[in-house]
Amino acid sequence: MARRAWLTRTPAPLSPFGARLVGFAGLIPFAGTGVLAWIAWPSDMAHAAVQAQLVYGAIILSFLGGIRWGIAMTKRGHFIRRAPDGFGTELALAAVPALVGWVVLFIPLPAALVVLSLFFAAQALSDLRAVKSQDAPDWFGPLRIQLTFFVVLALAVSFVRLLID
Repeated sequence: MARRAWLTRTPAPLSPFGARLVGFAGLIPFAGTGVLAWIAWPSDMAHAAVQAQLVYGAIILSFLGGIRWGIAMTKRGHFIRRAPDGFGTELALAAVPALVGWVVLFIPLPAALVVLSLFFAAQALSDLRAVKSQDAPDWFGPLRIQLTFFVVLALAVSFVRLLID
């Protein structure tokens, strides 16, 4: 099986401008809350910023699950009466990020940031598999890696801030 262009030394496929714009703009709340947590520490505002980052992360993780649901519908949704084998499993797996995002809102902050980071990374790996199997466009893989790197970095910055309290 041939390797995808983004797994080789060839230039990564350029993602559409709109996808890059929206994706990188979506990093602003992650970065802003992380910076605010460091600047305002140890105030109530700093704690609220980390909590807001967690809530925003849960929402974005849920959004990523929605993308996976859409990929499953596009890939296997052209059936007339009966869903193909495995379709229910794909939809259930696409719902996991939303469930995890909801659960992290109820666990203590340091652990919630770790769980959220791990699931962002896992979702990125899942998205890379979708690109490799040609269920998602080539440009999606590099964009997801870049965005995931910055999201996990922002969550890690907040995690460290909590640890050195």
